Amino acid sequence: MIRIKGTDSIFGEITLSGAKNAALPLVVGACLCSEPVTLHNMPVELNDLKVMMGVLRDIGFNIEINGHSVTVSRGGEIKSEVPEEASKIRYSLLFLPLLLTLTGRVSNPMPGGCNLGDRKYDIHLETLRRLGADIVEEEYCISGQADKRLSGADLLFHIATTSGSEGAIIAAALAEGKTTVCNANTRPEVIDLIDFLNAMGADITYSTRYIEINGVSSLHGGEYTVLKDSHEAVSYMILATLMRSEIVIKDFDTRFIREDVALLKAIGADVFEWGGNVYLSAKGKSLKPFSMATSPYPGINSDMQPLLAALACTIEGESIITDTRFTERFQYVDEFKKFGADIVNYQNCAIIHGGKRLNGTDVWATDLRAGAALTFLGIWAQGETRIDNYYQTQRGYVDIIEKLRGLGVEISDI
Repeated sequence: MIRIKGTDSIFGEITLSGAKNAALPLVVGACLCSEPVTLHNMPVELNDLKVMMGVLRDIGFNIEINGHSVTVSRGGEIKSEVPEEASKIRYSLLFLPLLLTLTGRVSNPMPGGCNLGDRKYDIHLETLRRLGADIVEEEYCISGQADKRLSGADLLFHIATTSGSEGAIIAAALAEGKTTVCNANTRPEVIDLIDFLNAMGADITYSTRYIEINGVSSLHGGEYTVLKDSHEAVSYMILATLMRSEIVIKDFDTRFIREDVALLKAIGADVFEWGGNVYLSAKGKSLKPFSMATSPYPGINSDMQPLLAALACTIEGESIITDTRFTERFQYVDEFKKFGADIVNYQNCAIIHGGKRLNGTDVWATDLRAGAALTFLGIWAQGETRIDNYYQTQRGYVDIIEKLRGLGVEISDI
């Protein structure tokens, strides 16, 4: 649980950590390599990455951590049975293509992660079946076997899934022949995985919503630096806008967040780049209510909509937040109401009448991004706010308490 005291403004600089949603598939991709791989700028403090690395150790990989660098190498025998600990994270689905490729067998617990409703993983399973594996979905686990090397196939996804695209890349990188993925999600974290594997000897090309993988016989080792977390950058930019304040995002550019920046500018914030940094100022601004809908990259990601809903609560007028992917993200609505927010949820949208006084209260972090949104409202609200289940938020934000303190926020872990 954390305690926050509301404040009038924030100010300071943010140094971004490595992207969680890039680091998780990268450490799995590194396990495909026959030689050691060192990944730099890894957000090793995040709980999801700790779980991922712990499971990889349990099944036979060597994982060495030195600061924010992680070295991955193969140890002795690689086990095909994944321990139950993996069920804590959504990215446990990537153990399926990894172990089928390396051992020809896998038994994997059901995936975990944020409870966002109907997060199907049928694309993951169908991809492996199309590449030649036998997959059985049981009550508590997913089992599979491939009696020979996986073979390339043409894939057409019914939805542009990030982890599904990454799973297909991992499965096809060492498969025999060519695999094409149509309607893939080619967001920055997926491209980072492609760039990493190509640096290790893979043969992968891509364009918007399309990936082509020509399987190779082996991947070598090397070093690679994980991209910075654009979700973290946008989160702190939203906070500064919400607080009508100024912030500097160090050593960053907006090339991967152009739609997010366009929305913040339309709302009334000033955003510009200078000297390799990103500056945002909403000081003295009269912000406008807005309507937005999430969409696959390059659109605004579903992860950001709870934070934008928090921003809308501070802006006079009606704003509408629509999520085209995860309707269960709106579990935060009842928690927002505890602050006194005027917000209702109808199916896949939330309608907010903002500008009303908000007061500190006790709330529950329903998921990772909701926890960040509640944190931001706690900073804006008058009085004290306590947020329980804060483990969820710390799954995705490295040193969030320390970084907020650096911006002048009174926040403590209790």
